[in-house]
Amino acid sequence: MWEFWRSRLSKGKTRHRRRTGSDDDGSLSPMTSRSLGGSLEGPLPDIITGAVPENSTHVYFKDMIVAASDDSEEESEPSERGATNQSGSEANNGKTQAPRKVRKRNRVDRQKLIIILVGLPGRGKTFLCNKIMCYLNWLGHDTKHFNVGQYRRVQKTTSEIQNASFFDPNNEQGLKARHMALMAALEDMDSWLDEDSSQVAIFDATNSTEHRRQLLRNRYHGKRQYLFIESICNDPDILAQNYRYKMMYSPDYKTTTEEEALQDFRDRICKYEEVYETITDRNLHYIKLIDMVTGRGYMDVNRISGYIPGKMVFFLMQVCKAGVARLRKIWLTRHGESEYNEMALIGGNSNLTPAGQIYARLLPDAIVDRVPLTLEGGTMPVSVWTSTLKRTIQTAELLPFPKLRWKALDEIHAGMFDGWTYEEIAEKHSEEYAARKRDKLRYRYPSGESYMDVIQRLEPVIIEIERERECVCVVAHQAILRALYGYFMKVPLADVPRLEIPLHTLIELVPTPDGRMAEERVPFNIRRSMDMPPRTQMEKQFSEMITLSINRDAA
Repeated sequence: MWEFWRSRLSKGKTRHRRRTGSDDDGSLSPMTSRSLGGSLEGPLPDIITGAVPENSTHVYFKDMIVAASDDSEEESEPSERGATNQSGSEANNGKTQAPRKVRKRNRVDRQKLIIILVGLPGRGKTFLCNKIMCYLNWLGHDTKHFNVGQYRRVQKTTSEIQNASFFDPNNEQGLKARHMALMAALEDMDSWLDEDSSQVAIFDATNSTEHRRQLLRNRYHGKRQYLFIESICNDPDILAQNYRYKMMYSPDYKTTTEEEALQDFRDRICKYEEVYETITDRNLHYIKLIDMVTGRGYMDVNRISGYIPGKMVFFLMQVCKAGVARLRKIWLTRHGESEYNEMALIGGNSNLTPAGQIYARLLPDAIVDRVPLTLEGGTMPVSVWTSTLKRTIQTAELLPFPKLRWKALDEIHAGMFDGWTYEEIAEKHSEEYAARKRDKLRYRYPSGESYMDVIQRLEPVIIEIERERECVCVVAHQAILRALYGYFMKVPLADVPRLEIPLHTLIELVPTPDGRMAEERVPFNIRRSMDMPPRTQMEKQFSEMITLSINRDAA
């Protein structure tokens, strides 16, 4: 694997010319790289030691050094051959010839990505948009959503009626208003992409004609990296379901009845269908989802490469497997109180306290009562996922569902501070304590983990939860559940380490049609249960099971 370091250079007067073997975006081709290669131990070649401007950088590879400029376009300067010819002409003819100009060429900004959604209304674009935003922001890629419909509603005048006729392709006033909303959204998106922290912009509109897509291509081709995601659905039952779901949260139909809204929405779609053109140009970079929102479709992937686009293809394959708004639930709960919790110690692999054992006894009834029914009238399957630590295994012991242990669900590794209290860390390692307080998200325990490390190892867990069609109950630890909850609820990454995930509380998440989650928290009054009369036979049996479990793990 290449190793490289980038460093700012001092000011200079000249810059390196791009060789003929360079790529279209200004990066050096393998041919040019080889020509610059060589051992780093000897004197540097002249092309490296020459002066370069402040906005240039050096890229140090294992066996070569390349000077690269951050300018958006190449400067025009004479080539070596042109300079030689000029000198020769002056010597021979005594005439001065103008230097040959090198054609300017824009460099594509490879650090930013624009995702352009395509598709008729009610095809799951909002669902896909919210899922992609959750995923990329959670991984640390700053992503923002730009919805043209929101700009259209903001620009709407009090006398303007935006019913189905407003979207008629022959309605000049409607076309003008929609174009104004389009340009306003594009201007805001461009301004945001100019910020250093921005990385991925999602442009959410129908973009259903070749003319519209060509307008976007002309705007960004050769300047920014972009790709199209088109969602197609041909299942009439799924479409009817999506239309009704859309009426629940669409701002366009807040003041109308459901039937009136449905009829107007169908009429609007008919207007779009008159001019709709699916993507067929194989020169475009696109991901086409055909009936994927039904959970049983397929994908057409064309000219997709790169880290984030590649991850998106894999993610969309998984997230669409369960379908849009399939009835299922996700439960998140911490283990019952452990001995280390009682002593305020970090980490460890301790057993449950009596209070934790009571929570483990009460948890099954609470979940069983909340399992949704299938269309056939039966109960939906449930799987229980725990970490490999004893306190989560003991908490899930009585749950009457299949269980799976994940090493990835283990608590954040505290490294050398495992078994310490926070007061001890503050007293004996004040610098580490202060560093953690300054940036809890990225602080890494000595020989341990940070929250960002935890998020990276939880990615497979997120993928598996997203592709599941059945209910999932995750019994894990505070840092783990903070990260999982932050993903599902679109919590800003910086706020994830400070989320409230209390003990003895069941968090129920229900997917909504727009890709979000509805939340309900169910707290348990453990202290009241501890004040109840002497233990029942069930509690006695549970205590015996816990003892057997501890002995089995110890063996």
